[in-house]
Amino acid sequence: MSLMSPFRYRLHRTKEVLFGDNEIIYEVLIHHKANLPSNGVQVAWERDEEFIVGKVFVDGDTFIAQGKSAKEFVECVKDALYAAFNVPTKYAEALGGDYRLTPPENEFRDLNNKAIKKSRLVFGLVPTTA
Repeated sequence: MSLMSPFRYRLHRTKEVLFGDNEIIYEVLIHHKANLPSNGVQVAWERDEEFIVGKVFVDGDTFIAQGKSAKEFVECVKDALYAAFNVPTKYAEALGGDYRLTPPENEFRDLNNKAIKKSRLVFGLVPTTA
């Protein structure tokens, strides 16, 4: 157990009072981002009447995701990853624009193509531009 100096403790408590539970601690944000998979997320999906339903395979675990559109489905896959890797909502929202785990363009096109009823795709990390 690490001890906090009295000054750091007062500073921490002051931040809690001022910012409440919405404070994003940069070090914690970086920790959550580092724990998320950077590639190797595989998804087997099928198109139901109006939904895209898929199984997400990552680190030996399987999760389910669904969405009405390709964009909604990809967001649901990200949400499943956030939940699986215990990323709190406020940090998931903060990572939203910075954690760009997306399928390749051609696979995303297939996901949008209603004529394709079933396929697999692999998500990869897309570098962010400054």
